[in-house]
Amino acid sequence: MAVLSSITMPAVERSARPTGKNIRQFNAAGHASTQRRAPLLRMPAEAPANAVEVPFTHILGKGCPEAANYTEINSNGDNRKWIYTTSNGYAALMVPNDPNVDANDDWLITVPVHIKPGNYVLSFEVGIMGSGTPNVELAAKMGTAPTVAGMTVEIAPRTVYKEKDFVKQEFNVAVGEENYYYFGFHGTTKKDQKGTIKLRNVGVREGSVTPPVVVDPPAAGTLTWTLAPKGELKATVVYTAPTKTRSGADLAEITKVEITSRWGVDKFTYDNVKPGQVITLENVEMYAGINNRFTGVAYVGDKAGDMVEHKSIFCGPDTPLAPGDVRLNVSDDYKKATLSWTAPGEVGENGGYVDTDNLTYYIFDAFGNYYDPAVATTGETSYEFDYSDLTGQDFFAYQVTAGFGERYSLDTSSNIATVGQPGALPFTESFTDGRYDGLWLIDPATTGSSTQMYGTVDDDYFASLIDPDDPDAPTPLTSHDGDNGFYYWLPVEKDAMFGLVSLRADISQASEPVLEFWYQGQGSTIDVLAAGGTKALAVIKTIDLQAAPTTRWTQARIPLDALKADGAVQFELRLTATHNDDDHTWSVPFDNIRVRDLAACELRIVSASCPELSVPGDKLSMKAHIENLGTETAGSAKVQLKVNGNIIETVELGDLPANAFGDAAFEYTVPLDAPDRLTVAIEAVTDGEATPADNIAVFDVTVRRKPFAAPTGLTATADGRNVALAWDEPVNELGKTTVVTDDFESEDYTPMSISGAGEWTVYDGDGLRTYNVFREYNNPYQTAPMAFQLFNREIAEVPESYYLDAEPYSGDSFMMGVSGAEGQNDNWLISPALSAKAQTVKFMAKSFTVAWPETFRVFYSTTGNRHEDFVNEVTAVNGLPENREVPEDWTEFSFTLPEGATYFAINHDSYDTLALFVDDVTYEPAPEIPADLAIEGYHIFRDGVQLTDKPVAALSFIDSPLADDAPDGSYSFSYTVVPVYNYGPGAVSEAATVSLTLAGLSENISIPTAAPAYYDLMGRRISKPESGIFISITDGKAEKVVVD
Repeated sequence: MAVLSSITMPAVERSARPTGKNIRQFNAAGHASTQRRAPLLRMPAEAPANAVEVPFTHILGKGCPEAANYTEINSNGDNRKWIYTTSNGYAALMVPNDPNVDANDDWLITVPVHIKPGNYVLSFEVGIMGSGTPNVELAAKMGTAPTVAGMTVEIAPRTVYKEKDFVKQEFNVAVGEENYYYFGFHGTTKKDQKGTIKLRNVGVREGSVTPPVVVDPPAAGTLTWTLAPKGELKATVVYTAPTKTRSGADLAEITKVEITSRWGVDKFTYDNVKPGQVITLENVEMYAGINNRFTGVAYVGDKAGDMVEHKSIFCGPDTPLAPGDVRLNVSDDYKKATLSWTAPGEVGENGGYVDTDNLTYYIFDAFGNYYDPAVATTGETSYEFDYSDLTGQDFFAYQVTAGFGERYSLDTSSNIATVGQPGALPFTESFTDGRYDGLWLIDPATTGSSTQMYGTVDDDYFASLIDPDDPDAPTPLTSHDGDNGFYYWLPVEKDAMFGLVSLRADISQASEPVLEFWYQGQGSTIDVLAAGGTKALAVIKTIDLQAAPTTRWTQARIPLDALKADGAVQFELRLTATHNDDDHTWSVPFDNIRVRDLAACELRIVSASCPELSVPGDKLSMKAHIENLGTETAGSAKVQLKVNGNIIETVELGDLPANAFGDAAFEYTVPLDAPDRLTVAIEAVTDGEATPADNIAVFDVTVRRKPFAAPTGLTATADGRNVALAWDEPVNELGKTTVVTDDFESEDYTPMSISGAGEWTVYDGDGLRTYNVFREYNNPYQTAPMAFQLFNREIAEVPESYYLDAEPYSGDSFMMGVSGAEGQNDNWLISPALSAKAQTVKFMAKSFTVAWPETFRVFYSTTGNRHEDFVNEVTAVNGLPENREVPEDWTEFSFTLPEGATYFAINHDSYDTLALFVDDVTYEPAPEIPADLAIEGYHIFRDGVQLTDKPVAALSFIDSPLADDAPDGSYSFSYTVVPVYNYGPGAVSEAATVSLTLAGLSENISIPTAAPAYYDLMGRRISKPESGIFISITDGKAEKVVVD
């Protein structure tokens, strides 16, 4: 007899009959004289095809030729049916997966079996496939036709099988008449049972087996619980006994009920329970946390019924739920905001207890990062922020988390509020150079990045996508106002939405406030929303670009008079891909946004440029782009160049029509006696200008001089209408060298430059497009071909996820050799001129990652600093391993240069990597003051005006500052001298002043020195008069001296 204890049946349960002389058991199996038999049947005259004789066994699946003659019937017509010829040694029926089907209803019927009258045994093996604890249901019937209707005699009732391994099952079959019979296996597994039936070794033999004892155990009861208040680790458990058996019959008795708690640690037994009886357990012990379990089982005799089970029951102190309705409300003066929320209740995340009287609320900056600490904590349900010290305006939002002990809720975010004093008119945004001019907020309701693309672009972007040699290529899209930047929105999916929200602008004093912007497009919708004061944004205008398409820049001008009483206005441009379809994607560019007081006459400087660094004698090139924002023509418009407040040049624009543009260009030579800093202003001028503030662009120009000495001892002496100047030759310490460490932080260097830094030069030998290493937001040279870039992670706005990867060895900047994409690198970083002495050079370097290690070589030149001059390789670099792979941590490298080396170069030569970092280079440069420095002459300046066209060689000079018709009166003059060396101009001397008074024929002369001084009639100072006529000046008086 096979083991039968592993199966359960909804209608019957099979168990082994006890045997042995000392055992007595009630016979519930019936008697042979009344054994159930099949009805009388007529035997066919001829044997059906594929009939078999008894005994037989069919293994099913592969290797069983008889299986091909079995019959499969899919009664419910779903996509599950018996698989019985292709599986490996068994037939299989998978659980349903059709959403409209709850259970199998599938038959597998044998070939015809010739059976004579007698007793037989139907045997088969059942196993299960499935994850977890699956079970299956299977029944067996017999009949004289391989159809559902033909299966008329039940052999094995519907039975639940739970064992995954194959277990042999045997059932008695009594046959009263010889015939050809079929045996059918009916799969009825429910979807939630999750098991796949495996069936094999189907067979029939003569004989009989002991019938099983039929037991119909109780169904599951119900069990509920109530946790003790205030997080106490106890519960009240209520168990209601079942009233039905597993098969659905009325339950007559229950021998006992067992209830367990805490995974069986606590067991409660109740005998002789009535069906439906309610059992209440008070003060049941619980574990703190989620590791609690209740079970309840009713028994009939020793047979357990179905178990009711509840597990993962949380008890005790719990994590609070997140605060609700978090709101940030700004005060009417925009200086304060109140954050408020509703408190969570006493029921926590897992159903446990939260002491709401002892909650702490943690407030975080919603725009911060994961590691930022809370900006405030409180036990109340509101918190006031004071922004009185805020400069300008900003967007604020907060996240609030509730804490109970060491348990913290999820956070809830507030709305985004705009705080700070509204800005004065005009409010402007024109995305200059493809960057935001001011602060903006992307509407949180904006759809995901997979539905659209958006952002600022410069005027080169679309031009770079077009072949310049293609005569049929379209004209690339550029900015409306010519400032090299605009905004571009490209929706990918229909109804994609993007919104851009402004700060507030003060329109309280405006006579005619308007919102203006320029756009173009032939599809999609632009909604303009606005709000006065602290009110909510609402639509004030809709532009349907399919109904009103435009292929050129078009101005939208929207009056804001209705919001003037609120004092300030905030607006949003919201774009929706209303008209996208399978064949069309409608993009929208926009530019030149402003809120202003509409005026008849209003110029503005759109863009202006001026170099930031210069040297004496250098020629500065400057230009300005002017727009007429007024509603009328600007008459006699002009642009002026001013340096240190003095008008240098004026460009006439003439009459400039409304919405028209004009341009002006200037050149200015930096004086040799210029101060260290120049203030350069470019100003647009017209009569009746409404807003002069945006008519001027101001630049600070730093003037860098070579460290060459100035003349000393300058004196200025006047005689009549002449002033005699004298000075001493400057003294320089020639050829002095010193070791320096360049950390690439000099003010003379331009961060993010790819053309070198100061005297450092670069050479890109590979010309490859490069990788975007840090995904930085502000790098105009991303992916451009380059050798080394002076990288600054603050200016580049490296995102948080890459910030530590972009850390310099010191300071804020380092040189970065960026790898070309999928190619051999040939990047050169070339030093400034060296002292030509034998020296040791040191520098710090690292690879971005050891996954793609960088390599480099070092070369030196004994001539110039062109790439081809570096023909000598340094073979020994300390710190560099044999494979030349640079670690990903900052590492010091050093090498020795021989005497005569004038430049060295680091050659980044790895293949398809990421980036080599270089910082803190220590070396001995060429002396700041060359050994062959020589004076070529001097230039003379009076009151900042250069008097000499060519340098004078002498150490003196005679000036005639007064015009012949100068009226009587007092005059004062200031003189300086600038030496001119063979390497350029030197420093400016100290000033010498002279004052004189003209009064009729009398000339009062003030001389700043009591020592006698002699001059010839050419104005040259001499040490002692020889023969001739000279001027002698003593104690402020000049007299003619004749020497024979």
